[in-house]
Amino acid sequence: MLTAHVRTRAQQRGIREADLDLISRYGSETPNGMIMTRKDIAAVERETKDLLDRLSRLNGVFVPMHGDTMKTIIRATKRQLRKQINGNR
Repeated sequence: MLTAHVRTRAQQRGIREADLDLISRYGSETPNGMIMTRKDIAAVERETKDLLDRLSRLNGVFVPMHGDTMKTIIRATKRQLRKQINGNR
């Protein structure tokens, strides 16, 4: 929850409300509050890079579904991908 005071100070200092969310999500806790450090930023960079690497590795993977159930998994060929993306034409 943000007080009127913190909203005013954030605006004066060019800090958006979304920035405050990032600090609370990724910053380090101290006895008196939260602080964003280089270490915190480096950790987020590593996590983001790892996520991007994982997503890249999954490029072209197709999982046929029946309702909420995954039936199988394949590394689709370009033709299979096109077929799925274009709606089985």
